[in-house]
Amino acid sequence: MKILTKKIFLHLAIISTLISCIGDPKPPANVIDVKTMGKILADIHLTEAKVNRLSFQVYDSTRVVYMEFERRIMAKYKVDTARYRESYKFYAQNPALMVKVYEETLNVLDEKKKNKQIKTD
Repeated sequence: MKILTKKIFLHLAIISTLISCIGDPKPPANVIDVKTMGKILADIHLTEAKVNRLSFQVYDSTRVVYMEFERRIMAKYKVDTARYRESYKFYAQNPALMVKVYEETLNVLDEKKKNKQIKTD
């Protein structure tokens, strides 16, 4: 029994080591890079907050306003919505890369806050 337990732990240790050695997957060519994706997400989150504060009575009005802001964000970064969604899907399927994207997003938001581009109430 002790030998079987040692073999199981040895195999688990080897598998864990191999998995930890695997690097981040290489993004496909059409995926938005981490820095740009972080900037886009920062703008999207700020836009969501702005639209939520507008307090429209009708959900459709809120959605129309948000979609216009989103269109402007995509135009600002020269990205279409389909490419953004595919990129987001890729990062969501690769948590380690998504962490990097959100670290960049937080850096962008911190920088905007420091430059007083974001009001903190």
